[in-house]
Amino acid sequence: MRFSLKRLRLNAWQLLSLLIIPVLATISFGIYSSTKPINATIDLSWPNCSDIPNRFFKSAVIGVTGGLDFHSNPCAGNEMSVVSTYNIYSNTGDPGFPRIKQLGKKPLACHGLELVCYSFNYGYTAGRYARLQAQYAGLHASMWWLDVESINSWTNSIAANRADIEGMALGIIGSGHNLLTMAIGIYSAVNQWQAIVGNWRPGFPIWLGTGDLSLKVAKSACVTPSITGGPIVLTQYTVANLDYDYVCHNTSLRPLRLGFVKNGLLY
Repeated sequence: MRFSLKRLRLNAWQLLSLLIIPVLATISFGIYSSTKPINATIDLSWPNCSDIPNRFFKSAVIGVTGGLDFHSNPCAGNEMSVVSTYNIYSNTGDPGFPRIKQLGKKPLACHGLELVCYSFNYGYTAGRYARLQAQYAGLHASMWWLDVESINSWTNSIAANRADIEGMALGIIGSGHNLLTMAIGIYSAVNQWQAIVGNWRPGFPIWLGTGDLSLKVAKSACVTPSITGGPIVLTQYTVANLDYDYVCHNTSLRPLRLGFVKNGLLY
């Protein structure tokens, strides 16, 4: 099959875009504990492995990859134990040829040097890897965030970078039942998102990086223009080397259901 992004969107991606609808309508994080938590949302991943908070927090977004795609966060399971509820996030990236051709063998049949096609497949494979890492760590959530930052490798092709993100979203979600029970959002900062994918507005919910130390700035970022065209759900700020996330209360979200869990795997 020759690659056609238009044809792809009329099939798999058009269905995937419906996932935005379940999140539009109180943000919901996965798994609950009876311990009374600190009323705050934080985000944790591999940089926190040597200094996991000894306090218990209301909610978190936990990274299952180790700063790069196809790298794991070795302490994700331990980080889950210090929060009451959580979402999951995964790093993204597109290193270009030859790596994307080595790892991007499905689901599309790509040929020669079809950069956009192989980028989609690479993202899809990275998404499946992230799902497996979450399962290995015992994490299951219906809301996933894709961490799109310029610190990771990207091609000079905006179309290829967009295809990589689309592929990763589909790789995480899969198909069938998950299309109705899981949703994808984007973590990024304004200038980084624009540098990587241009003025693309796919409608994903946003977790916005402010790069600031102030809760006041994080609150005000809730009403800034959306970089994806979707609702701004979380805004990030940093206090004492720990990343906090303000939940934008002006954003109306309905709780998300978890997928079915069978034999320890999320379907």
